[in-house]
Order: sequence, then C-alpha cells, then structure tokens
Amino acid sequence: MIPVLFALLAGIGAWMAWRRNPFYSTRLTLWSAAFVLLAIAAMIGVLVAAVNLTIHRSPAVALSTMAAVIVFCTLSLIFIIQAVTTPKGAKLATVLPPSAKLVHIHRQKVYKWAKFFAILLVFLGILAIMIPGNAKFAFFAFGSIALFLALILLPVMYFNARNFDRSLTALMCNPWVHWQFSPEQWNQWSEVQVERTKATPFKFILKRDWRKLAWTFAFVAVGLFIFSPGIWLAKTLYVLGCCGAIFAMVVWSTRLNQRAPEKLRATLLKAAQEVYFGHDGLFCNGVYTTWLSISIYLTSASIDARPPRSLAFCFEKYMSNLYGGNQVIPILHSVLIPPGAESDLARLQQELTARCPKARIVLS
Repeated sequence: MIPVLFALLAGIGAWMAWRRNPFYSTRLTLWSAAFVLLAIAAMIGVLVAAVNLTIHRSPAVALSTMAAVIVFCTLSLIFIIQAVTTPKGAKLATVLPPSAKLVHIHRQKVYKWAKFFAILLVFLGILAIMIPGNAKFAFFAFGSIALFLALILLPVMYFNARNFDRSLTALMCNPWVHWQFSPEQWNQWSEVQVERTKATPFKFILKRDWRKLAWTFAFVAVGLFIFSPGIWLAKTLYVLGCCGAIFAMVVWSTRLNQRAPEKLRATLLKAAQEVYFGHDGLFCNGVYTTWLSISIYLTSASIDARPPRSLAFCFEKYMSNLYGGNQVIPILHSVLIPPGAESDLARLQQELTARCPKARIVLS
C-alpha cells in the first residue's frame, strides 16, 4: 500500500510540475505518453526474446546475455524518453563553428563520478577477494549493483553533459550580450551577494517551525501504523527510524544554509569574471542555466535597483522526489549591470520576450 501511495504522490507531483511548464500542451502530453508506452512494450519484447534465445544455454551465458540486454534496454528507454519528451523549442543548439574549442565545465562533473565508481568497484572487489566464507558474496552483490548503476548513469550523464558543453560553447561563440568585469568590480559584487545571502532569513528554523515538523511526524506515524503490516513494536521502530531520518535531514539542511554565504564566496571567487546571455541560456558565476527546458525555465527577469544595480532572473526547477509529491524549486540569479549597458538591456528585453513569451520580462 505504501509504495503505491508514494508512486501516486510522485505521479501527481510530476503532472502538476509539467502542467506549470511553458511547453505544456495536451497534444504533446498524449503523443509523448503514447510513444513512451510503445517504447516500453518494445523493450519488453526484446527482453522476452532474449529469455527465449538463452533458455537452453549455460547459466553463465544466460546471465551475461540478460545483463547486457537489460543495460541496453534501460539506456535505450532513457534516451528515447528524453528525445520524445523534449519539445522542439527546448532542444539545445549544439552546432559549432569549426574553430570553436569545446568547454568541459559539465563533463568535469561526470569525470568525478567516474572516478568515484572506479574507486568503489575496486574497493568492493578487493574486499570480495580477501574476505573468506559466504560474507564475500555480500560485497559481490554490492559491487554488481554499483557496476549496474555506473553502466547506466555514466553514459546518460556524459551524453547530457556533452550536450550542455556544446550548447554553452555555441552560446559563447555567438552571444546576445557578453559582459566582462574587472577584478575590482567582481570582488565588490561578490561581497554584495554574500552579504545579501547572510541577510536572507532561513526557510526553516527549528525553534520557530517545530510545529511543521511535528505535523510531518504525525502524518508519517499515522500512515505507517494504519497501512503498514507487522507487529506494533516493529512499526514503532520503523516510525522512529523514519522520523529520525527526517529530523537529521532538516538539521543537515539547516547547517548547509548557515554555510551558504561562505560557500557562495568561494564559488564566486573561482568563477570566470564574465557573463554570457544567449539563445539557450545564461552563463554567470560559473553556472549555465537554460531559459527553457523540461526541468527548468525562466519565470521573470527584472532590474534590482539596489546599488549596485543588477539583473534579477527567477527560474523554476522541477525536482523529482521518490518519497512524495515532486517539488518546484525557485532559483535566483543576480547579474551585475556594468556602466553604459542600456543598449544591451534593450536587446535583452527584446530577445528574452521573444524567447520566453510566458515569462515576465521587465529590463528596460
């Protein structure tokens, strides 16, 4: 019952998030759903065919074949869903001039994950070899799961990161507006953003908002005690474990919020002292954010009149949550306006109004 409830909440949350997207349309939704269902049916057919072909083979051949087919079908389904559900207006521009040098900003993150999986697999493999008895099979199991995740996640992450790197490179080659700042301007602006972050109140303070947390605990406890099978002792321990995990996440997020200003200062000091605006998105503070996509889109752009004057961009980002309704998280980007940029602001007003017709653009 509980997995069904979580799946229902996740489905409702995903639908509500997609309903808010500027690209939403009934036709696109129905067409995408039909195509994805056909793709799932095709993958099931491939799996059935693989089972029938290997049913009389040795266990080693059957298992290796099924593992390869499962990886192939999973990757194929992920790429098919991405291709089908991405509207034409959200596709990134990845065509580059011959002289363009491809950036590696997004792929560097994938390389770090590849190193993590490589170290983890080596570590689990060594333990599986060295530990005697049946305990070694536990490490073989964990290693198999880690290998499967690496084979699925790394190609998808690399493909998407490469597309973002190509899009960012294309944007840098042909931007709408490109602003560069002196070290003095950048350092002063960085300190202003850090001070504004410090002045922003935390969204959750335990001493003030403990009632909200208590209601969450009560909802979890009632749901588990009513719908979860088992004896009362087991239910109680499960409830305490769930509530303890939620409390730990709240405390951890609060500490992250407290460290946010210093983390922002370190990020800004490492970032390139320039800003790019282009057809696909905005590149500032070392972060590339697209104007329009399935998961993130611009909702407003305005001028912040507080000295020093800056541009305020508001985005909404869709975040999936396996344990409940999916979330739409606001993302804010502030960009310093250099002196004599009135003509650039007029062009940004024109270009963004055409690119994001459903967003509120007030830049001139």
